[in-house]
Amino acid sequence: MLDDIITFAIGDVHGCFDKLVRLLEACDMIKGGRHARFVFIGDYVDRGPDARKVLDVLIDRQERGTDHVVCLRGNHDDMLLRAAARERTDADLVNWWANGGEQTLDSYGVGDPCELPKEHLAWIDALPLTFTDRGRLFVHTGIRPGVPVPDQTEDDVLWIREPFLSSRASHGAFVVHGHTPTESGLPDLRPNRLNIDTGACFGRALTAASFTADRLLPTHFIDSDGDAWPAR
Repeated sequence: MLDDIITFAIGDVHGCFDKLVRLLEACDMIKGGRHARFVFIGDYVDRGPDARKVLDVLIDRQERGTDHVVCLRGNHDDMLLRAAARERTDADLVNWWANGGEQTLDSYGVGDPCELPKEHLAWIDALPLTFTDRGRLFVHTGIRPGVPVPDQTEDDVLWIREPFLSSRASHGAFVVHGHTPTESGLPDLRPNRLNIDTGACFGRALTAASFTADRLLPTHFIDSDGDAWPAR
């Protein structure tokens, strides 16, 4: 079964529930009878209109256990936790609100992040920062080049852009990440990494990359518009 598994890595959702549902339906059709793993790259809340629905569907898929669902924490998820914490500062609250938090509050029908359901906040708080599989490293933003993965800081894996994005170095694993919306609205595949944040919350499609056990790099891309194409 492990040799037949197909892994779908899904980019930044940002409250785009309808796009998420369409993309999951497309992935379920593509997997056929194979066992599937879904790796969500983080940033489930903010900017888009339906953060609550997004968390509901992800938590439900994890609990049903039909497929293996891995959800990583993104920087927006982390900002929400800080804004909802008892020991928050004014800066924590304002920073989150100014980066799309207002849409998240609207989706829950509350006026303060500390009023969000405790089970949703606890779920976010328990999310891992990285996931590794068959020579691939899944992480929200990327990693600091030249630093072993165990030595990466939380700030690195939640916030880094440069010098990661411009690095051509081998990172010891093929890095699959999001966080920085691609200018083209398409996945950005490089020899050492793949960016699958295609800007769903900015009117573009939500995108997934499929991986199989016999190949390090992605085999196909699938998006919420119903398109699928080989990775090249």
